[in-house]
Parts: sequence; C-alpha cells; structure tokens
Amino acid sequence: MAAAHRLLALGRSVQILEATDHVGGRTRNVDVSTGQLDAVTDDVIELGGTWLSPEHSAALALCRELGIAVYNASFVSSGSAVPEDAPRPHTSCSEEAWPWWFWGSDYPKDQTHLLKNTVFHDGVRRFLFRTPSELLAGLTRSSVQELQMAGKAIDDAIANVSDSCWDAGEVTASWRHLDEESTWSFLNGKLSSQASKQALRNCIHNKNAQEPEAVSLLYNLLSFKGCNSAGPDSQFRVRGGTQAIPMTIAAGMRDKIALGSPVQMLQSGSTGIIARTLNGTEYRARAAIVTGPPPAILGINFDPPLRAPDAQLLQRMPMGTSLKIAAVYRQGPWWRELGLQGDILATALPKEFSLPEPDSEMPLFVQCLDHSPFSQRLGVIVCFMEGRQNLHFMSLAAQEQQSLLTAFLKRSFNDSRAETFQPSFVALNWADQPYARGAYTGFFPPGVLSIPEYWEAFREMEKAPNVFLAGADYHRGFGNGYIEGAIRDGLLAAERAHARLLSSQVGQELLV
Repeated sequence: MAAAHRLLALGRSVQILEATDHVGGRTRNVDVSTGQLDAVTDDVIELGGTWLSPEHSAALALCRELGIAVYNASFVSSGSAVPEDAPRPHTSCSEEAWPWWFWGSDYPKDQTHLLKNTVFHDGVRRFLFRTPSELLAGLTRSSVQELQMAGKAIDDAIANVSDSCWDAGEVTASWRHLDEESTWSFLNGKLSSQASKQALRNCIHNKNAQEPEAVSLLYNLLSFKGCNSAGPDSQFRVRGGTQAIPMTIAAGMRDKIALGSPVQMLQSGSTGIIARTLNGTEYRARAAIVTGPPPAILGINFDPPLRAPDAQLLQRMPMGTSLKIAAVYRQGPWWRELGLQGDILATALPKEFSLPEPDSEMPLFVQCLDHSPFSQRLGVIVCFMEGRQNLHFMSLAAQEQQSLLTAFLKRSFNDSRAETFQPSFVALNWADQPYARGAYTGFFPPGVLSIPEYWEAFREMEKAPNVFLAGADYHRGFGNGYIEGAIRDGLLAAERAHARLLSSQVGQELLV
C-alpha cells in the first residue's frame, strides 16, 4: 500500500490485486468490544505487527502524512500524538540498559520510573521487577554470569559484521564463517543452566519467532548490531491500530483495489505485464510491484520463470511461527490496581504450564503483556506463542488453550479475577493464513546469506524486466523484518518502477 500511495503521488495510475479479503498484509486489527476484524476504532488491538520505534522514520512520517496519531505503548502518556519535530527519548549514562537477551517490552529508559511491575517466573519462583538491575537481582548469579559471557561473545562476533550492514557489497570470508553456525550452536556451549538457555530461546523467539537452532548466527548478528532496528522498539502504538495505515491509504483508492484476487500468473515481456488472478481475470500494465512473504511469492507462476538464484533463495527463507492470543476483560485493565504493568516473562514454569516430553523443561508461556486498546475501556493481556510453544499450543482444543491462559494469568497476577472475570478471547495464528504461512517475517537459516549468488539475488529488487519484489522480508536496510522495512521497501520499489518507466518512456499503469 505504501508503494501504491507513492506511485499515485508521482502521477502514476495503479491497480492493486490483493490476495486476501482485506488490505494490510501481516497487520490486522480487531475491535475487542465488537469482535469486528479490519476495524479502525479506539477499541482495536493488533493481531499482527504492532510497535514503532522513534527511529522508524518512514512509518512515523507516513502516519503524520495520513493524519494518524501514535501514542506511548506503555500508557505512561496515553494519547499523545508525535509531532514531526518530536525529540528523541532522553537517555543518560546513568540510565540502565536492558541486557542483550532481554525479550520483554522495550519501553524508553526515561519512562522506567513511571512503569509498574513486570512479573517474572523462574520455575516455582515468581518475582517482580521494574528496572534492569531488579531483573538481574532476581536471577541466579550463575545464570547472569553465563549470559554476560555469551553477550561478550556476541560483541566479539559483531566486530566482524560490516558497518554497512545490509548494504555490504560482497560476501566476505568472515561472513561465511559466521553464517556456518546457527545462533544456538554458537551460544549454547557458553550456557549451562536451563534458565540461561531458555532466556536465549526467548530472545530469539522475540526476534525470529523460531528456535535458535534454525536461525543463522550471521542473520541475528545483523539484528544485534542494530542493522534492522534501533531505539526503544516498543515505544509507540498507532491509534486505531497499525492496520489503520494501509486502510487509510486504501480509502482513497477503493476503485483501484481488487480484494480476493490472488495472482497465479505474472507474465512480463516487451509488450508489458499481464497478471492473471485465480478467477481468471487478466490485468495489463507496464510494470508490477510484487509483495508478500516468500511462500506467497512462490505460489505465483512467473513467465519467464524467476532466475534460479531468486527461486532458490525464496525456498530458503522460511517463515517464523507466531500466534497472538488475547484475553479481553470488560472490567478494564484491573491488574494495574495491583501495581502490575501487565507484562509477564518466564524462563521456567510448573509442569502444568510447560511443554510435554521431550521438551518438558520449556515453559508454554514465555511473554505476555498489556495490550489494552487506546480507549482503555477494556483490559487486554496478549501472550505470544512462538516456535515449539506455538506448535504444541495449536494442537490443543480452544477451550483448553483458554483455560490454560486464564490459569496462568491467575498465577502470574496472584489474583483469582483472572478467571472469575471470565474474559473473552481472540487469537490469530499466522501460520494458518494461506498467503502468509507464518510471521513475523522470513528468516535465514545457516549457510544462505554467505552464498554470493544468494546475496546478490537478495540485493536485486528487479526480478524481471519491470517486475519488482518488495516487502519487509526483502528490505536491504534498516527496518528489515519490521513495519518500517515494509514501508521503506514499498517506497523504494515505487521510485525504481517510476524511474524505469521514465527511462523507457512507456505508459503509466502499474500493478501492485
């Protein structure tokens, strides 16, 4: 949608072919007061991509252009719009930083003293914290020391990653060495306690929604280095939900959008582009911008076929496994009166809240947080189910899922109202969505990024004459894997398509 918005501003005409019945990709709103999907109200929560950092300049600029407000996700200053010249959050050397492995909400440091307590589970122990020092004090000394040593190893490895990040011009020998290992194989030998190992798993779940054994060390080093995002990633939410961004754009071009129109064939040649949808409708244009996660792109028959490195690369970009399940309380965010922020983290839980053998040491719930809507008329706790936890959780009946969640919230908040208030539930498992097949993004297993032909294929946006591939999964720069990357890549694809049409002096029409 960002690409179409930009192309219209450049004077081009566009036609949007949307595979699903809604716009927004992996953003999806639900109004928790009515249950309506794809709503833009003050009672919505996000079932997909949610947060923006102050460093996400493209997303914040687009919100300002569209007249959409953002607000502090911590609710410390709810409802405050962010002006164009908003200062960056104040930090000082005296303010504590979260450790590298922290997988909780990344709120600005200068808000820490205003936040309520986060709940942490370490087996049968439960403790509360607000600051990094309080978190570290609650953990065993051996676990903290192990994680500090692992952090030192990460810092040493990051020194071998180019400062140009995704703009690196070529694969180097050091990249090849870092890409030979998974994140787990590199760090597991430095960790011995179950608590520190689970902290690592939770950290990688938070980044990739997948197990660290499956993810390239090099890929995660780019993230640890700050190549993908920076600043407090959890600072802002969008009033009306993040889907308000594409829906606001769509409202101005309804006659240009064909919903439920998955493209099955895309033909490019000297006479232009022909796109044929599942129902047989054909559309003609001079250029096309193709968006969507790798599984969706692989479902399109390209004529001529994608080059072998492009097709092979897409096959080597599996999706993360992510679900958000929300408990919705009509009584409002009642946990705040207990002095609780609503955030919950865990490295170990009793047997009834853990995975079955052979993963019985893994907690089922590792991160939950207050996800109440802007209005705060309803209280919402959302829990992330990722990787192995997701696969097990989705094997359970809905009633069992809901009973486990409310029992866990009762234990976490030490308050029976988690159950007696009888919340309603809403959930979306992105792996079940046929044109997503996972979230947050496509990630790289070991041994992919360091292959020169795959690296070049990843860097090249134009996959065939006048056919451009764009999205958060493919963005070669800051924002990769984030809403920010989706917007930046869409804008870049629009500019490149526009420039290509200018250089070839062909017509106006573009397919998106």
